[in-house]
Amino acid sequence: MKENKRDHNVFFNLHTVSGIVISVGLFIIFFAGAFALFRDEINLWHHNEINQTEFTPKIDYDRILAITKNEGYELEGRERITIIQDKSYTNIIVRANTLIHKKDTLQILTKKDSFAKSAINLKIDSKTYKITSRKRTPKRYLGTFIYQLHYFKQIPFVGRYIAGFIALFFAFSIFTGIIIHWKKIVSNFFTFRIKNSIKNLWTDAHAALGVLGIPFQLMYAITGTYLGVVSLLYVPSLFIVFDGSIDKAEQLISPPYVITAEAQATNKQVKINPLIDNVLTDVNHDEINGVFMKIKNFGKNDANISIDLIHNSVNKFAASTTSLFRMSDGKKIYQKLIFDDYFKAYRRTLTTKLHYAQFGGYLTKITYFILSVITCFVIISGVLVWLEARENKKYAAKANFNRNVGAIYMGICMGLYPAIALFFCLVKILPSITKKEFSISSSIFFLFWLAFIIYSFFIKSPYKINKKALLFAGILGVLIPLLNGFQSGIWFFNAFQKGYVNSFFVDIIWLIVGIITLLTAFYAKPLKRKKEKR
Repeated sequence: MKENKRDHNVFFNLHTVSGIVISVGLFIIFFAGAFALFRDEINLWHHNEINQTEFTPKIDYDRILAITKNEGYELEGRERITIIQDKSYTNIIVRANTLIHKKDTLQILTKKDSFAKSAINLKIDSKTYKITSRKRTPKRYLGTFIYQLHYFKQIPFVGRYIAGFIALFFAFSIFTGIIIHWKKIVSNFFTFRIKNSIKNLWTDAHAALGVLGIPFQLMYAITGTYLGVVSLLYVPSLFIVFDGSIDKAEQLISPPYVITAEAQATNKQVKINPLIDNVLTDVNHDEINGVFMKIKNFGKNDANISIDLIHNSVNKFAASTTSLFRMSDGKKIYQKLIFDDYFKAYRRTLTTKLHYAQFGGYLTKITYFILSVITCFVIISGVLVWLEARENKKYAAKANFNRNVGAIYMGICMGLYPAIALFFCLVKILPSITKKEFSISSSIFFLFWLAFIIYSFFIKSPYKINKKALLFAGILGVLIPLLNGFQSGIWFFNAFQKGYVNSFFVDIIWLIVGIITLLTAFYAKPLKRKKEKR
């Protein structure tokens, strides 16, 4: 019995320490991630763009390449050209061409040649073939910003890896939590002592909602770890297993291809359109919702192109058709149809679909959103249990330190909510004032967040911090659909009829969430400890 108690204490301390260490980062990941689920909807709402419901897989891809060349870019000799077609646009992405002399000295390029061989990132309308975005003047999107925030891309170089390791420790925290509560997992789920003590209230809320979200949280911990940390494991394996060769690694996990070191330039290359027609003969066009092409060694005698058709199949969780062609003569050298086994080559795609709820419609995303918010509450309640446990005489020497830590923590977590709501308001207010609206909006977002953290540090009270955060977020949330209506003329009550389904969805969600947040702020009452009641 003593040994069991000791083991319990060990796992309890591991669970507490691992949870507190990652709690702030984990809250940001889940809260920003909840909004990131609707990245595409928010992006369309941001720039008042209408959502496309139909996908046309057969467009003029050769014309896309011609448009790129007409812009002054040189495509011949590029190691990799990527073409991604979505419902409304086609994106062509090319890395900068690295030119080396035969004597291994860098070639001095003229300004014109330097531009021609520079990186390419063009977004072209799939119907009008007009360029809507260039890398030199990219269009910034609010949904993409929040999506990047949820894996800390704003932290240069290491942000994604930090998020990945937080997910790894989150999985560790979940497993230790299950071990702690295993014997009483059912009874704890139905225990909720509201009128007992603050500590018991937070403990019961943490345990009950934590048990409710275990499958969802575990899925996110595992997929988040894979997406964030797997590349760190991939790089060493290149040197250990594949002798530093990316080609050998891709031959194992992706369709095989052949590129020779001494490839020669050639004009004998087939057009892309007949190749895509060849692929389309084997699939149902109505099930396709994306095309992904990758051309290697364009303009060389060993050039090849892989064509992936992404299917929206109701019979498969994730499905695609992959074909590989040799561009010198158009011969098909590889094909994987939709009904073939795709788990080996597309495990990352499957993980991404599961992580971002890309396998369902609005109902799936809303379910993910609610579970993400519940997880945020579990994270906060866990830290509040820790803080309440330190409102004890034996921690009197560190009382001020603990309260300061708690205030900063609550400021970071709760301040994110009104900061995001403010960002939504700013992107509708500033476009009419300045052309640099996104840069200014993002700066104000971080400054407001920082100001709220400082404010929280001075007032200390978790109740006041929560109330102010909810009050600000509620007011701003209700204003968002109104500001969108005044700025764009797309009001939530007629957006659906005009075809702006995503705009309608974003406005309605903010209106509902804003009202619920305001009601919560107005009716929330401060909880008193037992000694305060006496």
